[in-house]
Amino acid sequence: MSPEATVWVVVHETADARHASEAALVLTALEIQHERRMYRNRWQLSVAEQDAARASEEIRAFDAERHAPPVGRKPIAELGNGWNGVAAFAALLLVFAILQAQDVLGLDWVRAGRLDAGRVLGGEWWRAVTALTLHADLGHLASNIAFGSFFGLYVGRYLGSGLGWSAILAGGILGNAVNAWIQPASHLAIGASTAVFAALGLLGAYTWRRGFLRNTPWRDRIAPVTAAVFLLAFTGTGTGTGDGNVDVMAHLTGFAAGFGIGVWLAASRIPEGVRAQQIAAAISACVLAGAWLAAFGAAVIAR
Repeated sequence: MSPEATVWVVVHETADARHASEAALVLTALEIQHERRMYRNRWQLSVAEQDAARASEEIRAFDAERHAPPVGRKPIAELGNGWNGVAAFAALLLVFAILQAQDVLGLDWVRAGRLDAGRVLGGEWWRAVTALTLHADLGHLASNIAFGSFFGLYVGRYLGSGLGWSAILAGGILGNAVNAWIQPASHLAIGASTAVFAALGLLGAYTWRRGFLRNTPWRDRIAPVTAAVFLLAFTGTGTGTGDGNVDVMAHLTGFAAGFGIGVWLAASRIPEGVRAQQIAAAISACVLAGAWLAAFGAAVIAR
């Protein structure tokens, strides 16, 4: 067929000059003769009729590859090193352990602050907070500091120490409140473990929804959740600690609360900057202080 008799067919049209150039490069690489021109403010690529089907298919394949999400691991953005929050967490629990052991201010700290399901449902809301700062013995305290520091370190790295530990505290409080609602009215409990497992649930959910495995096959993507559930089963039931006096329900409710918070935070815009972290930390400090002030007031009235 002579050049004069060649029928040209438009195989691609776009208003984006860069995209038109890229499509033209595809055809050039395939040694498909083509023509590019502007028509009514849009770029058109034309090829000989006999090359039209092949050219259209190759351009479609190129577009599909260009718009496909990246496959593979990607790092999670970190907002801090996490250690400031860990140090504050450990220091806080140690200070309260001393206050509790010495009956400072003549207060029975355990009686005033423990989770008492009947009293919580009766309006003593602060017990869902204060119970997180009390422990039965040194072993109980040490295990919660160890596990809480490990999980909280990574939460603090991804969310910042202020926001991260505020989220952990919120998960612990919510977990304790739900535990009090589920348990019999006579149920009593103390310990930071509800918040510790809230940290585990939060970490698993956040890395699942926003993590470095997001663009991998689904079996890889759910690995953080699988790992978190395994750790919950191993440590949250006492299997990994050898402790038979374990409030399994508190661990489950803390984990569930933290998991829900983690999913929510993963879908949210995390505020950056020192100021936001300081505000979050200040709010948490106020919540703890307010809860213990309420506990003091109730204890004084009860005397």
